[in-house]
Amino acid sequence: MEHGVGALGYLWARLPMLLLFSSGYLVYRMLAVTRLTDAFVAWALNRSQGRLSTLLLYIIATAAFISAFMPNAIAALTLLPVLKVIDEDFRAQGGGPALTTALTVSAIYGAGIGGMASLIGSPANLILLAALDLYQVPGREALNFFNWFLWSLPLTVLFVLAAWGVVAGLGLPAKARSIRACVEGLCEIKPLTHAQRSGGLVFAFFLGYWILEAVLAETWPGFAALRPAAALGFGGLFCFFLFVRPPRLPRDPSRAPLIAPLDVLRGWPKRGLVFLGLLVCVVAAVRAFDLDRAAADLVRSALGPGLPWGAVFVALVLAVIFLTEVLSNTAVVAAFFSIAFFLAQARAVDPLPIMIAVSIASTCAFMTPIATPCNALAFGEMKGTSLWRMVALGAVLNLIGGLLLSFWLIWAVPLVYG
Repeated sequence: MEHGVGALGYLWARLPMLLLFSSGYLVYRMLAVTRLTDAFVAWALNRSQGRLSTLLLYIIATAAFISAFMPNAIAALTLLPVLKVIDEDFRAQGGGPALTTALTVSAIYGAGIGGMASLIGSPANLILLAALDLYQVPGREALNFFNWFLWSLPLTVLFVLAAWGVVAGLGLPAKARSIRACVEGLCEIKPLTHAQRSGGLVFAFFLGYWILEAVLAETWPGFAALRPAAALGFGGLFCFFLFVRPPRLPRDPSRAPLIAPLDVLRGWPKRGLVFLGLLVCVVAAVRAFDLDRAAADLVRSALGPGLPWGAVFVALVLAVIFLTEVLSNTAVVAAFFSIAFFLAQARAVDPLPIMIAVSIASTCAFMTPIATPCNALAFGEMKGTSLWRMVALGAVLNLIGGLLLSFWLIWAVPLVYG
């Protein structure tokens, strides 16, 4: 009996996370069924005046915004219908794998970058808070949800611009940079249908609730006990809007359901789930053979006392970034927080900047399909994405990001928390 009560208690506590991922999948299907993605594509094409490079910037920035407040896999799910619409029409006009890869990595880059934008953007940040308490790091008391934005938002903007530069400058063929894209049937902004307007309200409800839920969980200690019940209430209302009667604007007469139960079973991201399974296998192998600890010990032995602190900082950040391409990012940060703390202590410097840097660096896995669930979903579902091009572009952004991240945090974190 006690075992059953314990299992039910665990499921009740994890209910918000389960509902987040299940509602995220339902949003993914709703966007596809209502073709609300067509409206976004039309808007983006018009705003960008058909320039592919500008369109990629919209994709990166949108993914970054969504993943700042919810898991990057959810960001990938909500953007996949958009990417597929653009990719299919570009292919019909003669676009090749280079354009597919550029679209895929734009979503991956944006989702990874968004993880650093807020304190709740990445699970690694939660481990960071625990590590700061464990090692009694000075300045940890000043770190909160709101002042995180003081240094993270400028860094996020710089990362978005860097990612855009890599994709548009290196990821697009020279002849594609000057193309004025006009996706067939989407070159003009058309009035939204009743279903699309209702779908937009449901999507806003989805984003609004989970952003508010994340903020309350971080800023209101008493909300923890209410989270499962609040999430259950959201889930019931959300399903009512999708399957029974959607919200509508005053002039919308239609109250037809947005999606049917069978729509949920169609369009499963099968290839993406295959890569997710591969990612699970990699994580299991890492933990079984203790590879994360072996890698951490190797890095620690390489960072001898003769290196200047700036070089140690950059080397540690780059080690975390590249190791998360093949190892679990949570395993990497768990091993590297202790390295960062004791290296800082040995050099008599503030450990807070480098421990924050380790957490942020673990979200910058831009190279491989098995680095994160977002990478796996996007690579698996965007057929024709070039693996070698993805790896090459990701390696460039990893290097740029590692340097940018290191120098920014060395300068900005002491200003905010010093």
